[in-house]
Amino acid sequence: MILKSYIVEQNLNILKDYSAILMYGENNGIKDDIKVEIKSQNKDAEIFNFFERDIIKKNLLFESVANQSLFDEKKIIFIHEASDKILEALEQCLILENKNIYIYILSENLEKKSKLRNWFEKDKNLAIFACYEDNERTLITYVNKELKDFKGLTGEIINLIITNSNMDRRIIKSEILKIKDYFLQKKVNKDQIIEILNIKHDNDFNEIRDKALMGEKVKINKLLSETSIINEDVFFYLSNINYRILKLYEISKISEDNKNNYEKTLNVIKPPIFWKDKPIIIQQLKKWSKKKLEEIIFKVGETEVLMKKNSYLRNDIIIKDLILHLTSKASTS
Repeated sequence: MILKSYIVEQNLNILKDYSAILMYGENNGIKDDIKVEIKSQNKDAEIFNFFERDIIKKNLLFESVANQSLFDEKKIIFIHEASDKILEALEQCLILENKNIYIYILSENLEKKSKLRNWFEKDKNLAIFACYEDNERTLITYVNKELKDFKGLTGEIINLIITNSNMDRRIIKSEILKIKDYFLQKKVNKDQIIEILNIKHDNDFNEIRDKALMGEKVKINKLLSETSIINEDVFFYLSNINYRILKLYEISKISEDNKNNYEKTLNVIKPPIFWKDKPIIIQQLKKWSKKKLEEIIFKVGETEVLMKKNSYLRNDIIIKDLILHLTSKASTS
């Protein structure tokens, strides 16, 4: 049975009607939030966390389901990094039909031809929903919901939180925790938000990103020599670059219908672009064709894979190389 993630987030109780639930997709922030809420609503349950490799090698899933106590205590089982390889083990367990055991499977992207995905989509006793990447609208709703009891929350502050996270729900969640811990009186203001979210540091990198996308080689060389690229923040930097490139690509596609009138497109695009960013974005759009943007989107994806699969590499150097590549690409016609 196919469900929608936003409906599940609004009411987790709908999951109780299913023997097992499969969450898949690239948005780990949604999966994290749902997992936390499931634990919160089931404090009386015994919680198990397994990875697919452990279940396949040690048959842990079947043992956990079959060895139910005499008192029929509730069990919550989370299975991480699942793929089609777990299908047989799941089928064996679900035959037992124990109503006090709830199985939640978390997976990355599953193709349409995936046997696991097809099984969950077609079986009425199973539930499946995709966790797609957030957009600005869903994140605005998310921040509003999390900070609904706070006075002084404006659209500008919400946009600061979202922009500072580069559209990553996990980062936003961390920032919201900072805000809740700092503003105990539940009254926020912009100056203190900027201070606790360390936005000045992020703005330094924003300048590097923007100058690179405008092909300003001399300025980039100077900025890179003066700015510390912190190794622990490399995935934040990569997300920052990726978000701006995807935004340029979106505007570029829409502008085709407006005869490449970028100003007209920026005036109507939703959610709106900050007025201070509009001149910079227009300059960048003039440097990047849609084809070049497609090539660099692929390059950013390759860079992410390289950093994640090779822990021995200096990721700060990889980010600098990507910035120099962007600068070179933008400076050529």
